[in-house]
Amino acid sequence: MSDLRYDPVKQRWTVIAPERARRPSDFNYNRMPIEDIEDAGDCPFCPGNEHMTTEEIFSIKNENNEGWLLRVVPNMYPIFKVEGKIERKGVGVYDKINGIGAHEVIIETPLHNIILKDYSLKILYNLFYTFKIRMLDLRRDIRFRYILIFKNYGEKAGATLKHQHSQIIALPVMPKMVTTMLESTKKHYEKKERCLVCDIIEQELKEGSRIVYENFDFVAICPYASAFPFEVTVYPRKHNHDFASIGDQELSSLADMTREVFIRLNQVLINPALNVLIHSAPPLVERPEYPGYWKSLHVDYHWHMEITPRFTSFAGFEGGTGFHINPVKPEDSAKFLRETHIG
Repeated sequence: MSDLRYDPVKQRWTVIAPERARRPSDFNYNRMPIEDIEDAGDCPFCPGNEHMTTEEIFSIKNENNEGWLLRVVPNMYPIFKVEGKIERKGVGVYDKINGIGAHEVIIETPLHNIILKDYSLKILYNLFYTFKIRMLDLRRDIRFRYILIFKNYGEKAGATLKHQHSQIIALPVMPKMVTTMLESTKKHYEKKERCLVCDIIEQELKEGSRIVYENFDFVAICPYASAFPFEVTVYPRKHNHDFASIGDQELSSLADMTREVFIRLNQVLINPALNVLIHSAPPLVERPEYPGYWKSLHVDYHWHMEITPRFTSFAGFEGGTGFHINPVKPEDSAKFLRETHIG
């Protein structure tokens, strides 16, 4: 029997229908084949081909300063461009804004054929450190309303190049999903004077059935109303609204947490395609359309990272209702991931 579960943060319903698929092996046909990741001499992200990208914004060099460990470049085909002034126009009953923003690519490693389970703690630390540095820089531009950090891994998750990379996009508007999360967490705090996500973490740790892994600073959970099979959300244990404020110890802990989740997902699902998203608070610039909101943002919002394997498709039921159908109970997903053997 299926059941409907409500996500109080995103304010959406998910149908949990475990009778539709029962074990991780049911999803292996949608994995990203390891054999597809071959060497490519013409890869624009490989060392020696730096001339094939746009001009470097930021990099981390190796110890002898003769090569790079990570590079950041503007996207060659950006969704938004930095140059220009934001123009908001009315077109009859419609509204239009020109595409001002930023779109950057983080080339995560010089290694062309590495897969996520083989990421070292150093690669992940450098990656999260770079996310922090770029977010701090981009949010100085008051034109940007929201900064999204994400990674697409595998063709089914939207990746168009095999060399591992992430992206940062600064938007001139607030996405609806973000607005929903901001409003739901704010209402919870106004009513109970507690952070909604902190309450969720406390309950999940107490119950334990949806916990995947935990360390000193973070906890990984398969959310109660997971919209997708084996979806994992990573929360900082200590309340914090701002990803960019985390220190070195937390960056190291986040690297450990992420490596652990990547390995466990690989063990259970065999190199699945997936998306990684970081949801942090928007830049703390007070906006006239949200009077007084930013005064409480630091106490009611809680940043988090979502790691979502991509298997199920978006069909008529989802399009007509806004619901998702998840064929694996999150408690079962967490159990498979928690109990998998790590060699």
